[in-house]
Amino acid sequence: MQTLSAWLLFGLLLAAAYPTATWILRDEPERLLKLLLALGLAPGILSLLMFGESLIGLPFSVLNIAAPYFALMLPGTLWWLRQPKSWSLAVPPQARLTLLLLTLVCTAVLFNALYFPFYRDDTLGIYKPQAQQMYALRSLIPLIGAESLYLTYAPHLPLVYTFAYVASGWENDYLARFVPALLALGCLPATYLLAQRLGGARAGWLGAIILALTPTFARWASSGYVDLPMAFYYTLAAIFALRLWDEPRSRDAILGGVLIGLAAWTKNAGLLIAAPVLTLWLGWCLLRRRIRWRHALLSLIACVAVAGGWYLRNQIGAGFVIPNTAWTDQARHTLDSLLVFVTRPENFALTGWLILISVALSAAEVIRRRLNAPEHLLILMWTLPFFAAWWLFVSYDPRFLLLFLPPLCALVGVWLSEAYARLPVRWQPRARVVATLGAVIFALYILTISVDYKDSILRDPFMSHEAKLALVQTR
Repeated sequence: MQTLSAWLLFGLLLAAAYPTATWILRDEPERLLKLLLALGLAPGILSLLMFGESLIGLPFSVLNIAAPYFALMLPGTLWWLRQPKSWSLAVPPQARLTLLLLTLVCTAVLFNALYFPFYRDDTLGIYKPQAQQMYALRSLIPLIGAESLYLTYAPHLPLVYTFAYVASGWENDYLARFVPALLALGCLPATYLLAQRLGGARAGWLGAIILALTPTFARWASSGYVDLPMAFYYTLAAIFALRLWDEPRSRDAILGGVLIGLAAWTKNAGLLIAAPVLTLWLGWCLLRRRIRWRHALLSLIACVAVAGGWYLRNQIGAGFVIPNTAWTDQARHTLDSLLVFVTRPENFALTGWLILISVALSAAEVIRRRLNAPEHLLILMWTLPFFAAWWLFVSYDPRFLLLFLPPLCALVGVWLSEAYARLPVRWQPRARVVATLGAVIFALYILTISVDYKDSILRDPFMSHEAKLALVQTR
């Protein structure tokens, strides 16, 4: 019974964030952006509350965590209840098949996340043990000086896992895997919105389906790892960074900073690279007189307010801000790794080639327009520093490219849409047929790799928790 209550509680926690997101974006007509902001804020606020309560000595309990959470959401909810409601879903006929394919991929990813307990290496070696220890202690794990290392990893998702255990009364991996899977899948609509802002609705649909049909996305979206959840926050931050360029509003500056802060709260790379990228973008906006100093300061202060406490604790308790756990000596400074998007077809398939072409076209566009191409410049600024850091320090693992894959796919959507618009009208129906057939066929492959242990599931679809544990432990 407690497990069912925990699922219902998680549903309420997520739902309660929507009125607050609607209140924050009350003059924004795009409902999808409000939903994504709610999805990002809900687990972020939950884990930040747990962090703060642990610092002041309050033990983790459902009441101690849920009560202040709902209290924070109450003003937005009261405002929302007084507003007129209207619900509609309008999908253009030409995008309905794309939406169906996206829905199927999301369903497969969620099924894999909810069917199995944790079984990937880092979840078993880092995130789950931390959540288990915090569940036992009912607080943060004390730092132990220079030996802390993995204890100084960004705590967002381990804290969410811990709350799932506390709410369930047992180590409920299935509920714990639900939130990171939702955040990972949130990359799809976030990519849609970013590409839509860059190049229109068609670019949005193309960007989202390109990401969904990228093999590495399908393989990692249900893993419980922090890469795609961080990418979700990073992609949303790009949307608000563009909004800030178009119209300098304090709200967008603050939200951009909050989202970068949540990226740093989710993975240490958010502090190492995402925060400097935000600073660079704000500097460019100031240089081009698109914003004022107060916008830049508000954005940076918001970022520090979200993630600064954790990294200050690291410095005080461990003697460093970020641990030196990357195997930098194994970085591969080769042409093969430099062209990783096309030399690893098992990870990126056709998407890799499209990314390479799109980045080259955007770079040429920025040069041609003498840096007066803010949409292309933002995507290059959002992605190339990450790629440079990956190639120099951690190019032994292509998984880290997930951190900035959604903005790259948004860029692909923009250029594919542009290419389609330039086709002669008589060729466009044929191009649609070929693209549709290719997407449907490749989606079948994506669906198969999105679910693990398929043979075992078919033999025993209703296997017990113990049977699942025995199965995944043989991996």
